[in-house]
Amino acid sequence: MTDFERAVDILTKGDRHRVWSLIVTVFGDLAQNQGDEISAQTLGKLTEPLGVKSEALRVALHRLRKEGWLESRRTGRSSTYFLAPYGQSQTASATPRIYCQTSPTERNWTLLSASGSSADSVQDLAAAENEGKVVRLSNASFLTGEPGALALNDVLKTGIDQSDVPEWVKQAVLKDAVCDSYAKLSGSFSEVLDCLNGKERAIERAALRTLIVHSWRRIRLRHLDVPAAFHPIDCKAEDCKERYLSLLSKLPKPSLNEIGDL
Repeated sequence: MTDFERAVDILTKGDRHRVWSLIVTVFGDLAQNQGDEISAQTLGKLTEPLGVKSEALRVALHRLRKEGWLESRRTGRSSTYFLAPYGQSQTASATPRIYCQTSPTERNWTLLSASGSSADSVQDLAAAENEGKVVRLSNASFLTGEPGALALNDVLKTGIDQSDVPEWVKQAVLKDAVCDSYAKLSGSFSEVLDCLNGKERAIERAALRTLIVHSWRRIRLRHLDVPAAFHPIDCKAEDCKERYLSLLSKLPKPSLNEIGDL
């Protein structure tokens, strides 16, 4: 088994990645800019080492076109795919968080107390929770980093001292299951780092980046984007983040020409 195959095995062991979601990650990582496109043949070469069968790839591409994520055009006897407007907007909104381009420490972290508030405000908070803008701490209290984005006139807003966040608040923000996922992924990332030899071909770098970004994205988008001050004791989220960024630096993103010419 080669170092590349070992790395793929580590990142896929005991975990079934949905093919359509993997393809979204491919485009978000490699072909997010206007004019970027990837042929079906290249997508097949990229995903085949990850265990994706050609039929599963065709089904996933059909689904992504139907749901407005991708568009395609014929190029000879094959097809070339690119992000549709909806796909562009979705990937663009998630990119800063997935690639850690923003700092949640700079936000105005605020406790929202809805005890005694109107039914409309409580309903608005519930909707904001579903959209990932707030996290519920108790029946009537919520945490947000963007209080100005919520039009809540009869909700008590109290700034939070990040130097002294209670442990029960941390555990409400990053639940045990999320911290367990970070710990597991951090261990996998550590093993993958040991597999890298700096000789990975462009298509191998693209394939590994897809699995790495996809694995990180699945956990990262499950919770509110909070600074380390809100992480429970012993949560490995920051360790996982450091290893994730280290992997991306050791596997520089190949150009579409590099992977398309193989």
